[in-house]
Amino acid sequence: MSSLSIPSNAEALKYLYRTEIAVSGRSRFEDTPHDRTISILSLSIGLISFFYYFNDSMGMELAAEITKLDRLLYSFGSSIFSALAIWVICLSLLKLTILRTTSAAILGIFSALISAFLVEMALEILLLEMRWDIVWSNRVLLSIGPDLTLAMTSDLIPAENWRFWPFVLFSLILIGSFYGTSDIKPTRFIPGFAVVSIAMIAFATNPEYANYDTEKVRLRLVIISIITLFSFILTRIYSIRSEEYQVNRLKRILMTLTVSNFFLIIFMLDPPESIQSMAASLSSIPFIGPLLEPLSQPGVPSTQWGGLFVNFIVATAGCVLGFGFGILFAFGRQSSLPVVKWPTVAFIEIFRSGPLICWLYFALFMLGDVADPLFSDPEDFSNILRMMAIFSLFGGVYIAEVIRGGLQSVDSGQKEAAVALGLSPLQTKQYVELPNAIRTTLPSIVSVFIGLWKDTTLLYIIGVLDFLKIASTLSQTDFNFMGYYLEPLYFAAIVFWIPAFYISRISMRVERNLGLVKEGGAERA
Repeated sequence: MSSLSIPSNAEALKYLYRTEIAVSGRSRFEDTPHDRTISILSLSIGLISFFYYFNDSMGMELAAEITKLDRLLYSFGSSIFSALAIWVICLSLLKLTILRTTSAAILGIFSALISAFLVEMALEILLLEMRWDIVWSNRVLLSIGPDLTLAMTSDLIPAENWRFWPFVLFSLILIGSFYGTSDIKPTRFIPGFAVVSIAMIAFATNPEYANYDTEKVRLRLVIISIITLFSFILTRIYSIRSEEYQVNRLKRILMTLTVSNFFLIIFMLDPPESIQSMAASLSSIPFIGPLLEPLSQPGVPSTQWGGLFVNFIVATAGCVLGFGFGILFAFGRQSSLPVVKWPTVAFIEIFRSGPLICWLYFALFMLGDVADPLFSDPEDFSNILRMMAIFSLFGGVYIAEVIRGGLQSVDSGQKEAAVALGLSPLQTKQYVELPNAIRTTLPSIVSVFIGLWKDTTLLYIIGVLDFLKIASTLSQTDFNFMGYYLEPLYFAAIVFWIPAFYISRISMRVERNLGLVKEGGAERA
């Protein structure tokens, strides 16, 4: 019998049964009147305790400045976790006395008490003690920095906020399309996407502290959300009706468009002179000319970028460009040509042997001199571009070692079969070795991506006006919130955690789709 035996009529309660199995210390759920009585009794006590704690929390006397929403969130959150703790404790006690599973029951009781205490303490600090007005009033500043905020919202200079919208549109369409090609059900995607869309619209269009036209922003976000939903539905229908190779081809196209979207935002914000001259020369063409005409004008230079956008663009450069560098370095290290292999080995070993912060200081003070021949004006090579270059190379050397391990694990029989079918050495590496290497090393590659995202906090140390830099100095620059220095830092911690957690969950889903994870949790080598 499998490790999880659930009655066929109780699929909706599988998580409930899994918890009961864990608490009882048994390998499967026993669908007996005895067990059903324990389950119903424990669940009933948990529900009663929820309503009791919720009513008690809503009746507490709190400070006058605490809003009704904060009170409601605190009451609901603390009550539901307290009820869960009581439910687990009841299960543990009943299983302890009836089933005699002492160790599992004691562990369940201890874990429930600790979890409920920590969650209630966190909710009290976050919702009752701290004031988040400093974050809410400076949400645009935290997102894109002071200089970019001025360029996007000032009435004294031409507005440049239109440069962001193509990137936002294409990003959400790609997200919806990727989910459409996955095995996720519409009943799971649509509610989650609706919640995220509503939160995004509320964050961007709330008129409080907003110095831009919120009505236009709201309309654009609603239209983009609808288009994203349609992209999910269309790709979902296509994936269901098409063959597997056609779906895989669509995924490759979407991946290529994702990489292109990264370069799109850079070119839209700060078009190179070549792009400007090309757009100016094509401005006379009907229909196309008016669309390209804005690109003929100078944009917002990278020296004015800041906030969370800097962390995002630097981390994305490290992931996208670093992945490309990693593949080249991995094959270069395995090359039989000494002129290719040994310089690659030397570069990898030297670069990964130094701390990232040292390489960032190198980029800040010395990389400009090294790259000076490539730029007509040294000012064009701004600090942001230098950080992107260092993160790309630093991520590339670590990804190279991960992929190299995957390449070494590829079965020699597959290589011989590829050669027997007439594939060239380059085709063998492209179609046989590399896909298998990435497939087996995907968790390690994702770990490198998450590490690069978190390492962008080092930009704060070298003076780049990134998200953490602005958050740490926000209370000193806004006289309305003097002394509120913890709230922005807590918010920064949450913001950095959410993408890392999301990437991790996406990676686990991809691993399941690739067949790398068994039902019991073990990996298939």
